[in-house]
Amino acid sequence: MKSNRLFVFIVLLFSASMLHAASEPVKVVLHVNDGHKIGHLGKSVQNIRKELGEDVRIKVVVNGKAVTRLLKTNTKNVEVIQSVLKQKVPIGLCHNAVNNNRVNKNLLIEGLDILNTDGNVTVLNFQRQGYIYIKM
Repeated sequence: MKSNRLFVFIVLLFSASMLHAASEPVKVVLHVNDGHKIGHLGKSVQNIRKELGEDVRIKVVVNGKAVTRLLKTNTKNVEVIQSVLKQKVPIGLCHNAVNNNRVNKNLLIEGLDILNTDGNVTVLNFQRQGYIYIKM
């Protein structure tokens, strides 16, 4: 009799935890450190939202040489970045990458955020918060 109660309790506990997990929105961090991958960013965000719904939380972290491709003069990437930002997806740039690549912050595409922490540390922190990591 006690084993039946324990079994029922475990089943109820498992069911409750599954309901809680199902009610939380999916969280995704897209990591870009290759400037050639920026062009894929807009479509990737669209596809994730299309497949998983509008409530998916998406963050983008850019570091390495990829930050050099985010200047206002790069019209192709300006379009991509603006489309991502319009979908309410924040894009953070590693402050170390910006400084190490001598990127003039005034020449960056509007709407980009310079992170207070290293880009890799930011990615790690998002993962600790339950974000699923996708390398672009």
